[in-house]
Amino acid sequence: MAVDPALVVSGAHVLGPLSVISALFLSLTSSAIWSRNVGETSCGWRVDYSPDGRAFGIWAVIYLWSLGSAIAQCTTLVIVLDWWTSASWSLTWVFCALWVPLFDAEYLGALRSALVQISLAAVFATVGAWDSRMWIADTPAQLAEQLAVGAPLTLLAGWLLAASSINVGIVWKAGRPDAVRTCIIVPRSAAKSETEAEYRARRRVIYREQYAKSPAVVSPVPLVLSAGVGGLALLIRDPLLPVPLMWAIVNLMAFPSVVYMCSLLLCACGSAAAAVRVFMF
Repeated sequence: MAVDPALVVSGAHVLGPLSVISALFLSLTSSAIWSRNVGETSCGWRVDYSPDGRAFGIWAVIYLWSLGSAIAQCTTLVIVLDWWTSASWSLTWVFCALWVPLFDAEYLGALRSALVQISLAAVFATVGAWDSRMWIADTPAQLAEQLAVGAPLTLLAGWLLAASSINVGIVWKAGRPDAVRTCIIVPRSAAKSETEAEYRARRRVIYREQYAKSPAVVSPVPLVLSAGVGGLALLIRDPLLPVPLMWAIVNLMAFPSVVYMCSLLLCACGSAAAAVRVFMF
C-alpha cells in the first residue's frame, strides 16, 4: 500500500517493518544459542520424507530476503505492508525462535511443544501471506515491487508447512513404544583444542555420511502434503506457496520416484491454478 506522508513524518510507517526485523533477529539469536542438538534430534528420529541437509539452505535465502524487505520498507522507496501482515510476519519469527530451544531439548514433551510452535509459525506466516495481497496490482511494475517485498513471507510460509510435517513425523516416531534412534551420538574429540564450531562441522559430516548410506524409502507423505499445499495456494491466490515444498521434494533421497514426481506435479498444478485465479479473475 502507499505510504501516507503524515506517517512518514511521524515515523509510524516503520513500526511494522521494525517489528519484523526485531523478531527476525530474535529467531537468529535463538538459533545461535540453542541449536546445538537440532541436527542430532532430526537425525536421531529421521523420517523417510526428511530432505537432504542442503535443502535447509533455503533458510539463508528467507532470512536475507526478509531482512532486505523489512529494511526497504523503512524507507519511502517501496510500499509498506499492512499492519496485520507485519504483525503476522513478526509472530512467525517469534514462534520460530521458541521452536529452537524446545526442539533442541530432544525429549518427547519438548518435541511436542516444538511441534505446536512451528505449526503456529506456519499458520501465522500463511495468514500473513494471504493478507499481503501482493499479487493484486494495477501495473506490472507495481506487481514486481509487491513481489519483491512480500515474496519472502510466502517462501517462509511454504517452508514452514513442509517443516511442520517433518516435525509431526519426528514426534510420532519418538513417541512410539518401540522407538529406536536412527542416528549415532557423536562424542566430542579427546583433543581439547577442538572448538564448538569444529565439533559441529565434524558431526555434520558424520551425519551426512550416515544419511548417504541409509536406504532410500519412498513415503506417501509428500504426495498428501503437496495436495494440501497446492489447494491452499489456490485458496489464498499465491502461486509461490508450493515452491519451498517442491525444493524439499527434489532433495529427498528417493527422488525421482513416481510418487515424488506426482507430488511435484500436484504442487505445479496448485501454482498454476493460483496463477489463473490471480490473472484471470
